Amino acid sequence: MAGPRQDRGRPSGKLIAVDGVSGVAVQAAAKHEIAAVKRGHRGGVSEWDASGVFDDLVVAGEEAGEPSARTLLLLYAADLAFRLRWEIRPALAEGRVVAAAPYVVTAIAFGRAAGLPGGWLKNLFSFAARPDEARCVDAAPTRSGGLAGFVEFGCERLSAGGYGLTRNQLTDRARRHLQRIYFIRVGPHSHAQTRSRRKPLARI
Repeated sequence: MAGPRQDRGRPSGKLIAVDGVSGVAVQAAAKHEIAAVKRGHRGGVSEWDASGVFDDLVVAGEEAGEPSARTLLLLYAADLAFRLRWEIRPALAEGRVVAAAPYVVTAIAFGRAAGLPGGWLKNLFSFAARPDEARCVDAAPTRSGGLAGFVEFGCERLSAGGYGLTRNQLTDRARRHLQRIYFIRVGPHSHAQTRSRRKPLARI
């Protein structure tokens, strides 16, 4: 009988995807995951904008105009390809555990919140390696203007560009999409929680 499905050429390490709309909470959860790994097997945390492409966008200033949701996601995909090439795959090849914070589901939730079709999003990220484990950090984004996470950054740029919704409205929509992807039931007094899955959901 065949074993679990593996990506072709997949090395022996372990990839943990940590997704969520709160950049601070996602980073904290990812660091917690790596801290629980034996020191010799720690591959570290791969963070968004490792390539610096979003820093370049900020530096470009007003003359570049505000990016669309598609543009932001194309940039995220390019940055993720960079992270896979230079951070994630090298760590996996050495048999280490690496946490991607955030990974694909965060970008999909942002795209769905912005009204982009699921098929387009699925195709855009079809290159990404399937994680061995997935974590969903269900925490609300900061309301103080902090832009530690991709969703917070993206929603800030969309709202500034006259998208029609405020940053808080967009981030709330992204959080609801993330909850639906992971089937998280949220009560009237819900607190931050982390939902884990051995295999990520394919549903978009």
